[in-house]
Amino acid sequence: MNESIAKVSINRQPSFTEIWYEGSVEFNGREYKFWLINPRGFDEYGREYEMEVRWWFKQVPVEIRKMSEQIINDFKDAKHDTGNNEDRSSL
Repeated sequence: MNESIAKVSINRQPSFTEIWYEGSVEFNGREYKFWLINPRGFDEYGREYEMEVRWWFKQVPVEIRKMSEQIINDFKDAKHDTGNNEDRSSL
């Protein structure tokens, strides 16, 4: 048999820092909680890391999961409107 060889390497310095915000969506009388993950910093080419919405639980309707991009855009808009990255009133 042919054996595969794998080599794992991990940098000792952190690549970036993440700030996690808690939020929720109310839909048909139920609340679905999420974390909005906002990585800080840039990679070695000056590219900004992508924000992410992560739902707390697996049982989130498809209609709600599809809102992830809207949640991120609302957060960015609120951040620019107020100059305060903690303002989540539009979410």
